[in-house]
Amino acid sequence: MIKPINAGKLRFIPLFAVLFALPLAALDVPSVKKAVPVKHGNFWEQRSEFESAAKEGARLLLRADNGGVSINPSSGDKVSCIAILRAYTSDEAQAQGLFDKFQLSARAVEGGGVYLSSQSPRRARHGSNLRVQFQITVPQHFNLDVETQSGEISIESPLIGEARLTTAGGDVRTSDVTGAVRIETAGGGIEVGKIGGDLTARTAGGSIHVGDAHGDVILETSGGEIVTGEVAGALRAETAGGDVVVGGASGQVVAQTAGGQIQIGPTGSSVRAETSGGSIRLQGARGRVVAETAGGSIDLLQVESAVRATTAAGRILAELNCTKKSFGPSQLETSMGDVYVYLPTDVPLTIDAAIDMAAGRQIHTDFPLDIQGGQDNFVPSTLRGHGTLNGGGEVLRIRTVAGNIEIRKIDEASLHDIQLREDSKWKAWQDRRNEMDQRRQELEKERRQRQQERVEDNHD
Repeated sequence: MIKPINAGKLRFIPLFAVLFALPLAALDVPSVKKAVPVKHGNFWEQRSEFESAAKEGARLLLRADNGGVSINPSSGDKVSCIAILRAYTSDEAQAQGLFDKFQLSARAVEGGGVYLSSQSPRRARHGSNLRVQFQITVPQHFNLDVETQSGEISIESPLIGEARLTTAGGDVRTSDVTGAVRIETAGGGIEVGKIGGDLTARTAGGSIHVGDAHGDVILETSGGEIVTGEVAGALRAETAGGDVVVGGASGQVVAQTAGGQIQIGPTGSSVRAETSGGSIRLQGARGRVVAETAGGSIDLLQVESAVRATTAAGRILAELNCTKKSFGPSQLETSMGDVYVYLPTDVPLTIDAAIDMAAGRQIHTDFPLDIQGGQDNFVPSTLRGHGTLNGGGEVLRIRTVAGNIEIRKIDEASLHDIQLREDSKWKAWQDRRNEMDQRRQELEKERRQRQQERVEDNHD
């Protein structure tokens, strides 16, 4: 169902073609200043600094072959960069040799922007190496085009502009961004604040967490959960392993996972939710709904149009809050589990319900149905229920191999019943989510600590 992302085949496509076409003419060539190396325990450190005037709404282009990047949008009309170099060797001459081989170049870009590039020396045979961290300050109203071949990328404060962030290995984090954002990492998690435009975020390994977005959103990971706030446009979320949690969307939603649960808030269009192992919960949808799982329950609330829900093992609960105009042919089918259906009293439709292996199981209904078969409680015969409501209309097909079927009118009592069923099931699900989030944060903290300890131990 989900095709894993091949890290070797990631293609970093420019997001802002017109913006990137601006010439990189060297209008003013700012100088890069290098400080005197200083020894800190098991490493030597040198700082290279650069500063240039910039115009609001211009852009920063960074091409780094190595190093993490931290960007801080702030008030002002300058771009400044501090490249912190750390040479892990006790030999000063050896460290100086590494510093000398590091090249940081800077030039002004027509329109008031800045272009930065760096080239690091290869790792020395004796084991000493050079680590680089870029600390960059830009005007708050600015555009970013950042690429690094190794390291994390972060935007530390809100940015008024657009951003393209690419790393061949590392996490990507951003604060709020008002414009379109494109993020790609070949290995790492992605965490994004509120986005004012379209968002595309892809990782070959890691979770994706996104705040609200005021545009279309595409999220893809080969391993990790996907969590979003409310999306003002369409959403496609795909993971090869992990839960998908969507706050809601105005447009079409496609949520797919090869192993995890799916929870989707209110949506203004159609929904397609697929998982190979986990439950599905939808809080509301105005368009057609397709929900499929190979193992887990399906809960569909306040659905206004046609539904197709299929599970191999689990209950199905469907609240069809539809009208004559919005309802279409629908199917609810489970192999092992009960089916609960809640319908308005005034919608014309035709019910076709069946329990394939009844053996004492029943069809309970608030509507007049012709129920036949399944009289012997000890014989797994078929029990069928058929009826036309309000003159008949599109067919609602309900099937379970081994389970009960309940068809209820939507009223105050049934809504209370739905709430009780939801509370009992999804409170436990939310508790599990909270535990997973807490554990994830603890593991991330431990990972960063171990990473830092390994770096220090390797160079003692």
